[in-house]
Amino acid sequence: MSRDSSRTWFALLRTQVHRSISFPTLVTLILSTLHSETAQAETLTVKEMSALTEREAVVGALSRPAWMEAETGRIAVAESVVTETGMMPNPVFAVSRDRLGMVGGDITERSVQISQTFDISGRRSLRVDAASKRLNSEKLDGRVRRLNSIAEVRRAFAETLHRNQIQSALGLWLTRIENASKVTAQLARAGEVSGYDRRRIEREAQTTRARLSVAQADAARSREALAALTGKKPDEVMHLFGNLLPDTTPALDVLQARLRQRPDLESLLAQTEAFEREYQAAQRGWVPDLTVGIGQKTLEEPTRRGSGAIVGVSFTIPLFDRNQATQQRSFAKAQTVRAEHVLALSKADVELRSAWRLADELRKAILAYRQEASSDSQNLSGIAEAAYRSGEASLLELLDAYRTELDFSITELDLALRARLAQIDLETLSGVSSYE
Repeated sequence: MSRDSSRTWFALLRTQVHRSISFPTLVTLILSTLHSETAQAETLTVKEMSALTEREAVVGALSRPAWMEAETGRIAVAESVVTETGMMPNPVFAVSRDRLGMVGGDITERSVQISQTFDISGRRSLRVDAASKRLNSEKLDGRVRRLNSIAEVRRAFAETLHRNQIQSALGLWLTRIENASKVTAQLARAGEVSGYDRRRIEREAQTTRARLSVAQADAARSREALAALTGKKPDEVMHLFGNLLPDTTPALDVLQARLRQRPDLESLLAQTEAFEREYQAAQRGWVPDLTVGIGQKTLEEPTRRGSGAIVGVSFTIPLFDRNQATQQRSFAKAQTVRAEHVLALSKADVELRSAWRLADELRKAILAYRQEASSDSQNLSGIAEAAYRSGEASLLELLDAYRTELDFSITELDLALRARLAQIDLETLSGVSSYE
């Protein structure tokens, strides 16, 4: 209640305290007290420019330096593996000097040689291809982490918005009850209402204060969690702007068509291809590595001296080790990851259909509840007010009617939150997000 409104009440009470107050006047006093804060609250709205939106929260979370550095670091590690795999072995430079003592003079032999090993089997190119597939898999895993981060922020935003609205509803209800309690206490001292009515409305105020304290604590905790996820200060997430109830539910056939492109499923396919490339490289283990060397050799004797070029070729003999263990390991891993992809795709399809059904049913349920219960609660309040004015209902019955309105608002917010969380889960399961 505003200061001017309070002065008006106290002025009326002072003029009526020594004479009888008619019942219609008493009813008007209490009813107008219960309704006065509602009209005032409707004019007090948070400016959209100063309120945080869901998109701004998501952008803030994905723009945190630590988050971006972590993602960049993971990609850099995978890229370094590609670079390392594609590197040729370093050439080998060798210098030797041999001296042999002979009758008639020593013989000295000097040689300088450089050699390089070449891959003539194509194993290196296959391993590079496998490393590139793993790099692609890491990028897809980054998309998965991005989608999960977006979903986490959106859930935190929805829960914070829900708790803020619960707090506002209870705060409005408490203001109405406290103002009515003050008026009732003044009227009770004047003998116009019973002591039971005064105590009953005071007890209602105490209960609402307790509920509001819990709601404020929950809202504060949610704001702290949202601030931590978005990298913003707590006061920057104090006011949120958005709707809990989703606008629409995406078409199921569209989501199913995009399911195979979900990042985690594509990542499994990329890993499978990487193991297949490693298996193909291991199958070429029978091809030896070729080493070619060139250089110069100098021979000195007591009476003569000469030099000449050196050309050498050497290769390994794959007699025992032909990469049999690598073949077995790569084949088994490719088979395992391929099976995991099939299982994950089947599970994802089932989860997507169930999540879509839940999101669609929740949205329909809250729309039906809002349409049916809204008119019923308003009719109930109107009936209770009319009965209270005519003296057919007590203050307790009037409070029950108004409490029904509060319960309707809170139930509507709870259903809207469930619908929003179901929508977020649905988008996450489909691998499609409007914030990517």
